Amino acid sequence: MRTSLALASLVAGALTSPIENRAAGELITDNFDNLTTSQVAPQLFPVGTYDGIAYGGVVVLDPLAVASVVPHSRPNQIGAAGPIDLLQLGSITLNTYATLQRGAGTTSFDLKSFYFGLGTDTGTTAGLAQGGTISVTGTYVNGSQVPVVSFSYAPEGTINQPLILATLPDTFTDLSEVDIGVATSSPLTERTYIALDDVTHVNYS
Repeated sequence: MRTSLALASLVAGALTSPIENRAAGELITDNFDNLTTSQVAPQLFPVGTYDGIAYGGVVVLDPLAVASVVPHSRPNQIGAAGPIDLLQLGSITLNTYATLQRGAGTTSFDLKSFYFGLGTDTGTTAGLAQGGTISVTGTYVNGSQVPVVSFSYAPEGTINQPLILATLPDTFTDLSEVDIGVATSSPLTERTYIALDDVTHVNYS
């Protein structure tokens, strides 16, 4: 009987996924409002690591009075820009992209949602809001790739347009990295910047 019980316990343990064995995580929303930036030269103020997530390819933005898109929660948002940025993921090409990676002390994270918008890449927040599509993918802790999901942005105007909510599916769990990039936009995909705000994630340590 003891042998049978031990065997049953081993089988049950083998059927339990690593995700189910994780300790409870911490739900965090990154609004970036306590970070320093410059309206004139935001390129000098990269986000870096914030709330356990290492943000790559993005700077802190405090939009001008007349801007393409505006933060969901003021005063700040973050933005990814630059026509030389190019990430190729299989058949998906993301012209401008932001990267979220687990920071020091974070073993994995789940990405829940974020607010986003698209605007002309002018080096500042000046410019026009642009319609387009972003693609989001990433890498699990085990090294496999997260299935790509896409979200569309269709502003009603061209100035001071609000960001919209993108809610990720349950596949965005137990992550080591996420990539958010412009897939298409009009008129110039390669000259479009992504604004992000209120990024909600669960960190595990």
